[in-house]
Amino acid sequence: MKVMEAVLRAIRDTLSWDVVKVSLMVSVPLALLWFGIAYVLWQPVSGITAMVIGWIPFSILKANGAFLIGGFVWFQVVLITYAVFVAVFNNLIFRYVPDQKFESFSIVLLLLVSLGWTLFAFLNWDMVFSEVSKVLTWFPFQTLQEGVALMLAALFFYNLFIVSLALVVLMVRKPFLHKLQERDYPEVHLTDDVKKRKFFSVALRDVVIFFLLMTLFFPLFFVPFINMGIQILLWAWLIRESYFLSVASLYGSEEEIKELKKHNFVIWGIAFTASMLNLIPVVNILSPFFALIIFFHWIMLNRPLLPVPVKEEAQK
Repeated sequence: MKVMEAVLRAIRDTLSWDVVKVSLMVSVPLALLWFGIAYVLWQPVSGITAMVIGWIPFSILKANGAFLIGGFVWFQVVLITYAVFVAVFNNLIFRYVPDQKFESFSIVLLLLVSLGWTLFAFLNWDMVFSEVSKVLTWFPFQTLQEGVALMLAALFFYNLFIVSLALVVLMVRKPFLHKLQERDYPEVHLTDDVKKRKFFSVALRDVVIFFLLMTLFFPLFFVPFINMGIQILLWAWLIRESYFLSVASLYGSEEEIKELKKHNFVIWGIAFTASMLNLIPVVNILSPFFALIIFFHWIMLNRPLLPVPVKEEAQK
């Protein structure tokens, strides 16, 4: 279903200045808003998370703290390794990697570095966990409890930012997708019944379900590895259907949308891939745009292959 081609095109388009500029215009005001709200509500929210953490056994709290610190160290090591590699081999890179493929090369290199350090941590987890746990033993229970409580409070506000960003991007999707459509698919036109398709109500429904699921799975956020997987899964749930429908409603007929929805595994895969960017600070502001653009290219590339008649009329 041309998924990889859609992903590669989306990487190129997401890293373009036009998309980065829009993402900054949308995300910076939202980030400032939530920073302000977090400043006002920090004490009551962190108090609630501290109370809940008081119910957690120390061994579980210690394991989760070790995982969080280990994850932070892993992230820093990945970035440092990538920076050192580019600095040492920059002459060879710029000599043999074409300019138009540099973005793809950078993504592949970063993925390889991440995979390498992930394998190292997995194969030597006992050593890594032991060393990080030693650091945690320097703190009394109360300090560790407060530390994890602050992390959970920050995670709560961070999720509010992610949800609000996802909703705002839905509302501004049309202008920059229209530019991509005119450049790459000039023969395609907007459908006549865009306004009749209610995808925003689907988004609001998924927001409610998102927070309900977060509450339901809250105990699992103290289980290393599982907590990260659940968080990414919830982010993917948040955008999976609404983002697909928001793009398909612009350019696809009802029959085409039904055919594309049969590929549920691909839709989940796209949402999951884009949601992983939310784990990386700063880069996370591109996550919803990346998801929209992947869906856009995937839909456009597959419309001619669908076993349904294509009916298009230019909008006047």
